[in-house]
Formats: sequence, structure tokens, C-alpha cells
Amino acid sequence: MRLIIIKTASALLLTCNSLFANDANESFLSVEAKNLGSAFITILTKPIFSINEIEISALKIFISLLVLVLGFLIGGYYKVHIQKISYKRHAISSATKTIFANLGYYTILLISLLIALNIIGINLSSIALVAGALSVGIGFGLQNIVSNFVSGIILMFERSVKVGDYVELSDTLRGHIIDIRMRSTILNTNANIDVIVPNQNFIQNSVINWTMNDNIKRFDIPFGVAYGTNPQLVMDVITKAVADADYDDVYITDDRQTRVIMTGMGNSSVNFELMVWIQGENIFRPRRTTSRFLVLIYDTLYENNIQIPFPQLDLHIKNGEKEI
Repeated sequence: MRLIIIKTASALLLTCNSLFANDANESFLSVEAKNLGSAFITILTKPIFSINEIEISALKIFISLLVLVLGFLIGGYYKVHIQKISYKRHAISSATKTIFANLGYYTILLISLLIALNIIGINLSSIALVAGALSVGIGFGLQNIVSNFVSGIILMFERSVKVGDYVELSDTLRGHIIDIRMRSTILNTNANIDVIVPNQNFIQNSVINWTMNDNIKRFDIPFGVAYGTNPQLVMDVITKAVADADYDDVYITDDRQTRVIMTGMGNSSVNFELMVWIQGENIFRPRRTTSRFLVLIYDTLYENNIQIPFPQLDLHIKNGEKEI
């Protein structure tokens, strides 16, 4: 019996020692974790540098960057959401969608930037100093950026050109406007090439907007016939051929008629011009539309035995005796 009591007491003593040892280990680990956490927080909150006596720490920089990233994400979500709404509601035009999407997007980014600056500790009143430094930068090379930015705002509100318009900037550059941004405008050509055009080009240079008020355009198609041809016959047969072709896109009203006029007498041809009004999607395909009417003119002249001239040069040789 005595032996049993001794063994039981020994077991209880060992168990107590083990428990005390575990408690000591847990207490030690807890203290180490607290010390490590305090050291980490101290590192994060320790000033790295200062701006105008404002101490900037790594924690402030991290939170500010996180706010900016969230601003970009929220702004992108807002832009996509506006586009989805415009697709469901046909009453919202593409231009209105672009204005609301871009203004909302940049407003969200601006608010995120102000919040980030406030987190860092930069007083908004000190932005005047930043603006002063920025003005110096503008004087040294940011004029184009600021000009494009202001031009983008003007384009959004003035709406002289808007998303969906078909514009022509030069003889080789024309296409649909698919987006107007703060710095640039995206132009999609007939060859499905996206061209990034600085906004100031639409403000400072002449721009031909084919669809500003409607989708009706007059095509002037020149051609020539040989000398000796009755001009009235040419005008009559070509006008009749266009009318008989019964093209769906030919637009005719009291003040917009299909006409053929004589424009001049060239070196080897009598020159004419077919003036025809086109309505609809075919105005966005000027080369194909012009080609269609040129083929019609060629076939009509051929059927009516009207000669189509080509450049030629007559060489006259004068006979004479050679002087001695």
C-alpha cells in the first residue's frame, strides 16, 4: 500500500512539473511574439524621411498605395458598369456614356489621391507648393500633356466630335471615334487599325466630321470623255443610269439631286463630275462607294459608244531642206 502511494505521488509530481514547464514555454513564446510584433510596428511607424517637417513612415506609404489601388479598381468597375447600363438602355447615347464614364473614373481617382495624401499627412493647403513646382515642370516640357488634358475636357463638353462620329484628319487618316480620354482620342480606321490621336489635334487643327449632324454625304466623282462627244448626251445617260440602278443608299430630295456637270476641257478629254448624295453606312466606305459609281459610269459610256479618252501626244515632223 505504501509503495502504491509513493508511486502515485511521484506521478503527480511529474505531471505538475510538466504543466509548469508548458506554461513557462507558452509564456516565453507569448512574450517573444509580443516583442516581435512591437519591433515590427516600430519599424513600420518609424519615419523614413520627411517632407516640409512631415514625417513619412513605411506604414503611411503602404496604406496610401492601398487606397490608390482601391481607387483604380473602383474606378475601373464604375467605368465597366456604366458601359453595361448604356448597352441595356438604348436611350443613353455613346457620347453621354463616355462623358459619365470618364468623368466618374477620374473623379474617383482624384478622391483616392486626396485621401492618400491626407493619410500620409500632407496638408491640402500645401498643394500650392506642389502646384508651384508643377508649373516649373510645365515650363520645361509638360505643355503638351496639359494641353491635351484641357483639350480632352473641352471635347467632352463641347461635343463637336463625339464617340461614334466618323471624322477625317487628313487624306490618309479617317475613321470612327471609339473613345475620348483625358489625353488622347482613339480612332478606328476602316482597316480596323486603332490610331491614338492627341486631343489637341482636334482643337488646334481642322477636322472634318462626316456625321456631326447626319449620315448624308455628297460624293463628287470625276470622269472624262473624248472630244467630239455631245456634252448633254453624257449628262443625260449618266444621270439616267444612276436612277435606273435604284441603289438603296442614293439620297434624293428637292434640294439634293443627282447631277452631272461639265467641269472643264482638258488636254485630251472633256471633264465631267457626277455629284450623288449617299445616305447610311456606305458613306463610311468612300473608296468602295466611289468604285461602284466609276464602274457604273464606265459601263454606261461603253454601252452608249461614248469614247473614254487617254492621254496622247501628236508629233508633227516638218520637212525642210538642209541649209549649206
